[in-house]
Amino acid sequence: MKVIELLKSKEWSGKVIDCVLRFALSFALAGAQVFGGYAPLALGMIGASGAGLRGVSALIGASAGAVLFLPFSHALRTFAAGVLIFTANNAFFDLKLYKKRAFLPLLCAGMMFSVEFVYVLRDGVGEAANCLMALLLCALGAMSGRALLSTGDKEKEDHPYAPLFILLGVLMAASSFETADGFAPGRILSMLAVLLFAFERGSAFAIPAALCIGLGMDLGAGGGSFVHAASYAFSAVLVNVTARGNRVLSALWFALSILCFALPMNAHAGLVLLYEGLAATLLFLLIPSRFLRGKRLCSDEAAQEDAAVRRKIAASAAALRELYDSIARPRTLTEENPAAIFDRAAEKVCRGCALCDFCWEKEYQRTYTALNDATAALLQRGKGRGEDFPSYFADRCIRFPSFLSAVNEELHTYLLRRQYRQRIAEDHAKAASQYAQLSELLQSAADSANAQTASALPLHPYQLGLSLRPKRGERVSGDSASQFETENGTLCLLLSDGMGCGEAAQRESAMAVRLLERFLRAGIDAPPALKTLNSALSLRAESTDSFTTVDLLMLSLRTLEGELYKYGAAPSYLKRGGSVRRVTCSCLPAGLQEGSPPPEATHIKLSPGCFLVMLSDGVADSLDDEWLQNLLAGWEGHDPQQLVAAILADSMEKRGGTDDAGVLALYIPEDSGGAQAV
Repeated sequence: MKVIELLKSKEWSGKVIDCVLRFALSFALAGAQVFGGYAPLALGMIGASGAGLRGVSALIGASAGAVLFLPFSHALRTFAAGVLIFTANNAFFDLKLYKKRAFLPLLCAGMMFSVEFVYVLRDGVGEAANCLMALLLCALGAMSGRALLSTGDKEKEDHPYAPLFILLGVLMAASSFETADGFAPGRILSMLAVLLFAFERGSAFAIPAALCIGLGMDLGAGGGSFVHAASYAFSAVLVNVTARGNRVLSALWFALSILCFALPMNAHAGLVLLYEGLAATLLFLLIPSRFLRGKRLCSDEAAQEDAAVRRKIAASAAALRELYDSIARPRTLTEENPAAIFDRAAEKVCRGCALCDFCWEKEYQRTYTALNDATAALLQRGKGRGEDFPSYFADRCIRFPSFLSAVNEELHTYLLRRQYRQRIAEDHAKAASQYAQLSELLQSAADSANAQTASALPLHPYQLGLSLRPKRGERVSGDSASQFETENGTLCLLLSDGMGCGEAAQRESAMAVRLLERFLRAGIDAPPALKTLNSALSLRAESTDSFTTVDLLMLSLRTLEGELYKYGAAPSYLKRGGSVRRVTCSCLPAGLQEGSPPPEATHIKLSPGCFLVMLSDGVADSLDDEWLQNLLAGWEGHDPQQLVAAILADSMEKRGGTDDAGVLALYIPEDSGGAQAV
């Protein structure tokens, strides 16, 4: 009965709750393993829990978690280190030294090292680096745990990121549970946390928090890549700069940033990252609005923060550009002299030969000439034969079969080294290109954030006509189209033609349209958006052998001026009254050109009463389109949908529906009616 009465008392109920909390935190943090078996955050929590019953609760929780989450050998090491930390806590708890800020972190790290140093000595330098990082995390875990569990305000003010650090540990533990396909609910929750921080808090907190959470995910995965740290930080930057407390825009920007990092990755890893990001975005949108406030800053503070972030983005873009310029400079790769093949072969075979002095001293010139004559055939074929060498050399050499075998061995090694150097050069060029792409995207985002939209000019009305006709015998068209307006009053018209026809072509063209639309809606300028799309499709083409054309109109509805961009697209036609202007391009479709060349752009100036017609190559032959120009010149109607129908009807008569056909027509009416889109 006395036990029950004690538990009912406020004092004892508070102690029980405190012990349960320390047990739960230590248990969860034991799952936050790094480098394949270390659990430093759980050990730090044991140290932060101090002596007595609280320390015992943390020790039991960490030990139970280690048994459940860690390999058995690492669980024993974690238990041993935890016991040492708990014992040291009890020994030093009453001393003034224990109150020193740095003592507890050093104590926890020291006790952990006393257990792990044996394994460091056994496994060498690589394990020493892993252990050093784990010791650092253990010290940080002790500092953060003490600040989180402390009741003093001073301690919490000194460590404002302590709750974040503990949250990171819990997320790392959750990320260790993966499905058979490699998806981790913990990583989805970590992305959701990043998105919430970016939406609710300013960049001063959100960006470091995103970087910290991303690093935690990478360390939990083994530390071989830092894709999560880069993608999380990049997404936090973009959401803070562009969304401005808008929930839908925040979600779109976050999804777009994750997509930018998922595209260059291998297929499986990229899909995992993309699907996890989309899942986090969906969860963010499903959170009831009453639980989300959005970032709330006064106008001056907001302006100052936005300006600072824009400067950081611009500086980052400049740094990446400088880095690209430095690594993209042509490097003079020293080509290995093929003569080294014979030198190494002679070192193996000719040493100790009775004719060595004769061949390599007295007859050196003839020997050198014979080997030089054989070099071209060896390098071309990849293997040497006896007939490649002049007879006066092959007949004279008493060890010729052994010499030829040694030459072939050295030739094989030489060709492998040359192939390796070529591969390094290709990877170097691809890396430089990615730096350039990221620099342009960041600079475009900064420019978009700086752009002023206070124009007083009204928006001109417009009408659209669109039709996508599949190839005869196919159910769907391989062409895709899209139209939308940006926030600054720019009309975007997209038409894409995938390679081939049917569903396969439709998937490629739809993906190109979808990605490009997301870039443009995000405020990225057309040239860097198109170059990034081309680069992404080039990587995709390595496995799919597919490509797609891109036709893009960016038209200001205030001035009726804009640019028509083309990647391998069919000609477009600008109709003013009875005159027709033909706009063509000479570049290849997106995905076929390496190095991300700039798209071809043509300046367009429209006026009321004008038509602009964009079409795929299935409508008309670019070398035989006189019938189309005559149709446009004689057209006197004002309905773009009727014009589209007339073009497709004549195309069917001329070409018989042998290919997918897509037509997109824009009309600027002469009256002041509202904009219409069909």
